[in-house]
Amino acid sequence: MDKEQATFNLSEQPLTPTTPIREAGAIWLARLASAGLDDDDDDELDERTRERQRHHARPTIASYETALRIFVRWAERNGRECLGDLQVADLVAYARALRKRSYDLSQRAAAQTDSRRERLSERTVHAYVRPLFGFLALADSQGAISFRVAAARPEVSRVLPRLPDPVAPTPPDLRRLVRFYDKPQGEERERQMLTRLRNAALLHLLFSSGARISEALGLDVGDVARDRRILPRVIVRGKGRREGTLFIRRHAEQALQRYLAARNWPAAREPLFVAFDPRTGGGRLSRISGWRIVTGAANALADRLVWEGKADEAELLRQVTPHTFRHFVGYHLLNEGVSLAEVSQILRHRSVEVTRSFYASYADVQLQEVHDQFSADPWPDEE
Repeated sequence: MDKEQATFNLSEQPLTPTTPIREAGAIWLARLASAGLDDDDDDELDERTRERQRHHARPTIASYETALRIFVRWAERNGRECLGDLQVADLVAYARALRKRSYDLSQRAAAQTDSRRERLSERTVHAYVRPLFGFLALADSQGAISFRVAAARPEVSRVLPRLPDPVAPTPPDLRRLVRFYDKPQGEERERQMLTRLRNAALLHLLFSSGARISEALGLDVGDVARDRRILPRVIVRGKGRREGTLFIRRHAEQALQRYLAARNWPAAREPLFVAFDPRTGGGRLSRISGWRIVTGAANALADRLVWEGKADEAELLRQVTPHTFRHFVGYHLLNEGVSLAEVSQILRHRSVEVTRSFYASYADVQLQEVHDQFSADPWPDEE
């Protein structure tokens, strides 16, 4: 039996009030890991089946596993062995305990004084509590717990720290940065030229499409090119394996064309962005290397701006990451009058509400400008 089949079999195990919490957690994680193995696209699937088949990214499942492991450890220390032992008051007590705990949740840390422990951040507390509702929803659906999750959620939320609404940071102007690798800085050997052209293609692709760095680095040559021509639209799988479209504008098309021509147009199955150093030459470019390409260019350009007397602009550039390109695309499109719904589709957000939450403050500024420009003023006083 292969690992995938074993995971699927574990996910099929039922939950009852006597199921140990630790075992129930393993079953829930197996269901998340096996989600999407059934490729049935029937539109008549009920919501519970759709949720079960929804894909989850591996890092997401790993973070859920960490959160669940911490909860199981707490529950067992407090005499809660089985699902039927859990009460709403236990969840509230657990949330309160997290707010008082340190990053080291071991027994030794519990014996230390509060003054010696570094508290969990507010976001970390939420990150540890949030997955529990998904876990308990599965138990609730099978009658394995004595309360309804819908009733427990507001009780737990009352003791959680309040988080500010997520807001996309105002990005610097990246129109100069995107051309950083376009021209050689002196004589180049072949490997240096290939590296520069690859870096230029990556920056132009991020700038054109607002792609996540994982999406860009996961592309193969055949995803972006057909018959030695760059495609204007590229299909990618983003968070949770949701399918979306990257749009390649003319400047990005030219950068990709130069890069792939220098590589003699490799086979369609070859990675689009590869490493050229002797140790890992030919392998797919890593996420760390992708970050270094972006931040290296941003810091080098910032140094130039300091010499030009543009210290504020330089400071903004030093904070640039690959994700800054997504924010720049979102802000620029909104500034040009593109609707939130259209920006949501271009950035491949899960829903327009996600886009609205990130860019709400910017939308308010835009509405203020429209209001000031077009609202009526009172008639002037008559002489």
